[in-house]
Amino acid sequence: MNTLWNKIFFAGASAILASAMVACDNISEDERFLPVESAKVERVVLIEDYTGQKCTNCPEAHKVIEGLQQQYGDAIVAVSIHGGPLSINNSSTSFDANYIGLGNAEGDYYLNKFGIQDLPSGMINRNGNIYDFNSWASVVRTELERPSDLDIELDAELLSNVDETTGENKQTISIDVEMLPQADINGALQVWVLESGIVARQTTNSGRDNNYVHNHVLRAAVNGNDGETVSLTKGLHQSASYTIDVRYNDQERWNPDNLSVVAFVTAADGVHQVAKVNVK
Repeated sequence: MNTLWNKIFFAGASAILASAMVACDNISEDERFLPVESAKVERVVLIEDYTGQKCTNCPEAHKVIEGLQQQYGDAIVAVSIHGGPLSINNSSTSFDANYIGLGNAEGDYYLNKFGIQDLPSGMINRNGNIYDFNSWASVVRTELERPSDLDIELDAELLSNVDETTGENKQTISIDVEMLPQADINGALQVWVLESGIVARQTTNSGRDNNYVHNHVLRAAVNGNDGETVSLTKGLHQSASYTIDVRYNDQERWNPDNLSVVAFVTAADGVHQVAKVNVK
């Protein structure tokens, strides 16, 4: 069985959107991502990008993420979370009409849980703040330099099998997570499926782009919207395994070649570590 292991080793330790009147933040032309001197990378950083296909300025936030990924590579894990009135819910999807919605129940849940009122907005390692995308670079730098107290190994493999009821071929993602803490951690393990390379409409500053390419889109919360409680003991391995069917229906048509899995452990003080692998 071929597997791909992403090994990350580090030293050291409101409800929201009450009406459809929520609008994009207005960002001036000269407020763009400016690269800063590279940080000393001590951990992987999670950026939760709250976005929507009807949000004019959201593509500018996507550009900031692209710049950060170019600068820091795999040390940046970005997740685009579509939800709220500025998203197009996948319940409205019509593939025949080339009208594809990326919003889902998970996105709506997280926007409400964290009180996201304006798009684009972002959370970085769930450090207790919600940030305008123009400040992401400086916050990311700070987070990258904080030592992590957790190692995560993540594996995600695509399996094919035959449905015993329908006789149809079905694809399933098998996910294995191993955690080795350098300190005691009481928190939650969250596992998500993402998809990149989705061509779907997006409102931009130049008008509507029907061929916009959406990347690292949150497709599913594998182990529940809030993850599963974990109690990690310093020096002791703990593992978890999951499976999820690849969705191919009237609302979502996942492309297995473009799927990835993200796993992270979060606690009251934020994200302790995050890992990402492509599904193979």
